[in-house]
Amino acid sequence: MARRIIPVLISLVLATVGTGAIMLYLRSADERAVEGKQARTVLVADRQIPAGTSGKVLRTKGYLRQVRMPVETLPEDALAQVTGNLDPLVTTAPVQRGQLILRAMFGTGGASGSGSGIPAGQMAVTARVRSAVFGPASLRPGARVAIFYTYTPADERKRDVVSGAGLEKGRDINSVTRLLMTDVEVISVGPAPTDGTGTAGTSGGGGSDELSVTFGLNQVDAERLAHAVALGGELNVGVLGDSSNVKPDSGVDNRSLFG
Repeated sequence: MARRIIPVLISLVLATVGTGAIMLYLRSADERAVEGKQARTVLVADRQIPAGTSGKVLRTKGYLRQVRMPVETLPEDALAQVTGNLDPLVTTAPVQRGQLILRAMFGTGGASGSGSGIPAGQMAVTARVRSAVFGPASLRPGARVAIFYTYTPADERKRDVVSGAGLEKGRDINSVTRLLMTDVEVISVGPAPTDGTGTAGTSGGGGSDELSVTFGLNQVDAERLAHAVALGGELNVGVLGDSSNVKPDSGVDNRSLFG
């Protein structure tokens, strides 16, 4: 019996020593990363955080861990701790493991209890949009945006009629990009699905230049967006500023791209 116990004890000791060595190495790696730079402690997600998770739950249920990062690499609203004033607020989009925790990730939960912060009188509609044009970091919950739609028209004489064949591409195929709607509020932003179950576009699973964006829309605009998605094509958004002047027009196609 003793002969069996001794190897087990030796294995446990070696495992403990190995784990300690790894932790020391990781700690020294963090220290080397900030060596010679001004650094501060911030929070990152220690595991995936579902949308609608309250600040109180984050603070008390082990969702977060502290790391040291160079100040020059941090957004202004990076959080060092989740304080009590965030307890009644919720995350407006899923947060992935290792993602930096920002103040802008929190909002007021909707009356439905979904935590999505749905504006009064509207509904939440989610679509996959291209992020290559505006950059994913520039799109935050609460932003007001214009939604643009790129599609293949039925024929040259009917640019207002979408073909329904998705966004076709080819040497002799013309495509059109037009304003679909404007002054739309973004409720949440998250990674595009990768299993082909997303709600937008003709490209299947989410790509590296795509995001899953939830908008607050009235019934008419929700119907328009849902129909555009069903017809195929691609969605882009433009973030609006206080003085942005965006109006419907005839858009641009392959032949008028350069004026």
